[in-house]
Amino acid sequence: MLKLHGFPFSNYHNVVKVVAMEKGIEFEEVIAYPPPDDAYRARNPTGKYPCLEIEDGVFLGETKVILNYLEEVYPDPALPLWPADPLGRARVRELMEIIDLYLEMSARRLYPQVFSSHGKVSEEVKLHARPLIQRGIDGLKQLAQFDPYILGSQLTLADFSATFHFEPVSIACKAIYGVDLLAEIPAIARHRELMDERSCVRQVREEQLADQKIFMARPST
Repeated sequence: MLKLHGFPFSNYHNVVKVVAMEKGIEFEEVIAYPPPDDAYRARNPTGKYPCLEIEDGVFLGETKVILNYLEEVYPDPALPLWPADPLGRARVRELMEIIDLYLEMSARRLYPQVFSSHGKVSEEVKLHARPLIQRGIDGLKQLAQFDPYILGSQLTLADFSATFHFEPVSIACKAIYGVDLLAEIPAIARHRELMDERSCVRQVREEQLADQKIFMARPST
């Protein structure tokens, strides 16, 4: 059985988790909180969360790598999460990069002050992060369709990435800048409503919320 190592409050962990659930893949969730100890680094040398244990002694790190692996090894004709054409697949990857690199990773610099009882970020960090987040928003405005899904009529991996990355970005922006920058794209709210109709998404959100207090109460490191 596959084992997913990580923690339920992590949005990256939850992207992998919800996709595995949607595809009906049997897996065990192994809870591991940061900071990574030696045992975790032996599984994933970068110490990032999550990592996927394929079999005893074989591990994969990096969320998008894991997602690609699951889609290739466990294809589901009833739920294809990659478009059939190469350009469509490339567009999904492009949108996922925009969501990850410009939105989530930029907003992540703000998270210590938002999702921790111990953190504080400098004014310099706040000023630097905002234009990067705006760059990601501009990219979405140009490339995303939200008709009704991000790439159009087909549900793809990009939709699950957006489902669990957009929310912390919005929360962080409202907390630090006093405005939800993602609100510039009204279709994002409709997309969330659409994705929240999926039972797997609702279950993972509930487990994420249940883990939030545990995660935030952990001692600072």
